[in-house]
Amino acid sequence: MRHDNDLNRAGATAAVEQGVVPLKELKDFQVAKGDPDVRGWEVLSNDGRRIGKVDDLLVDTAAMRVRYLDIDLDDDLRNLAQGGTGPGTKSDNILIPIGSAQLHEKDDRVTVDLLHSLVTGIPNYDRSTFNREYETNLRRHFDRDYRHDPARDRDFYEHDLYNDSRFYGNRRTRR
Repeated sequence: MRHDNDLNRAGATAAVEQGVVPLKELKDFQVAKGDPDVRGWEVLSNDGRRIGKVDDLLVDTAAMRVRYLDIDLDDDLRNLAQGGTGPGTKSDNILIPIGSAQLHEKDDRVTVDLLHSLVTGIPNYDRSTFNREYETNLRRHFDRDYRHDPARDRDFYEHDLYNDSRFYGNRRTRR
């Protein structure tokens, strides 16, 4: 992740103080040179079935790291997805922690460390309700041993689920 004002971090925009924000809302941010821009790429489950496509990246502006992939679900999964804001709500998007997905070695696709059938249990993503409670619920889906602890959660992103090196692997050309 790169901010156009990286040379002068003290002069960073107010967006940097907002926490985890969709990249499309950050006018002065872009994918770092050497990292592939995965927006629009096909997303597959680890059993090879199509889940959807990467709609956006959610960026931790303070750490300058991608934390989540915003996935636009395929129609068949969208209709099966559970949760939402009320009865009958259908999800259009879900978030996948960056470290639980990998770039496909041979082409521009993303593979998620989940079976296709488990994707529908992921909490729906709605930007207006994105907060630490949502992140905690999402994390429990990927890390069954996770227990919310406010003291420990100061280092919430210090876990393999948020390790962008696991995602980019050999496809990253910098660092």
